[in-house]
Amino acid sequence: MAETTIQLDILTPLGPKRHGVVVPGVEVPGLLGELGVLPEHVPFITPVVPGVVRFRDGGESVRIAVGAGFLEVTRDNRVVILVERALEVSEIDANKAREDLKRVQAELSHDLGSIDAAEHRKLVTEQGWLEAQIRATQP
Repeated sequence: MAETTIQLDILTPLGPKRHGVVVPGVEVPGLLGELGVLPEHVPFITPVVPGVVRFRDGGESVRIAVGAGFLEVTRDNRVVILVERALEVSEIDANKAREDLKRVQAELSHDLGSIDAAEHRKLVTEQGWLEAQIRATQP
């Protein structure tokens, strides 16, 4: 008989955001767009980009902002999302994220020629993280 659920783990260096949650499927932000993972998906590993992970937990729609990392889908219907950071919607201050995003965008546009590649990458990464937080808070 075909499986109808998967086991989901969202892990960060500070500890798990979700561990062992049984869900019907999950959407994860990938390099080329959103990835949908359903039960009995073929196993694979792929990068995760800053964005919003979406799934249903006990009939409730859940959205979690995540930073960069990796997604692993295993043969035994387990999905592991290992990311540098993650926030539940209740942990996000959307107004602060919007203010910080404006600051980061201003720095990126103002200092275009005067910052090195490492500083530029840091700002672009921060921009993606802030945008993920804002998107997570939107219905």
